[in-house]
Amino acid sequence: MRKISVIIYTLVLTVLFLASNSFAIGLGFYFDLGTGSGEAEYDISGSDEFDIDTDFFGLGFQLETNPLTKNKVFSYRLQVGYERRDIEDDENTTLELDGFVINNTFAFGGNTSERVRIWGGPQVLVGFYDGETDKDYLGDEISFSGAGFGLGAAGGVNFGLGSGKTVLTTTLGVRVFGFAGESEWYDEKEDLDGSTTEFFISVGMLF
Repeated sequence: MRKISVIIYTLVLTVLFLASNSFAIGLGFYFDLGTGSGEAEYDISGSDEFDIDTDFFGLGFQLETNPLTKNKVFSYRLQVGYERRDIEDDENTTLELDGFVINNTFAFGGNTSERVRIWGGPQVLVGFYDGETDKDYLGDEISFSGAGFGLGAAGGVNFGLGSGKTVLTTTLGVRVFGFAGESEWYDEKEDLDGSTTEFFISVGMLF
């Protein structure tokens, strides 16, 4: 999983830099964080769903078309980066995951002035995660490796700084996030899946 993530990460970054040199777009970085809650279930006979809480933060590179362009209704934002996601069950055991995420936002809006753009639209996130629990269960941690998919809505404001070539990006959003994968404990493997409803904020810079 980690090798796959590194390969995808390298390819996406190459595309980002090539696109930045070929087109009039903004390229920079972002930070985000969020929280949510939901339910999860192990694929074991007789297993019941259990409540979970999730907290996450991430950072990485972002690209946006038309970050402050006048007379352009649509803009596309691509964020690629690292995410740390903690999933805590109702017995206070936390699954600590490291992930690689690709986040796509399809934004519609417009400029209220030469240096301010307001936008909103749908967002699609894909992530790949692995990690283990922070506590032993009968002498061994439970590990997990899998993928996640998020679908939601986001809105924000872009602010031009200085000459306007540097842009501060701000985002608020909500999404439904589902994850599924394989958990392992003492060489016993079981499927684990779940979903959460979560809220997030993001800030970043474009150049």
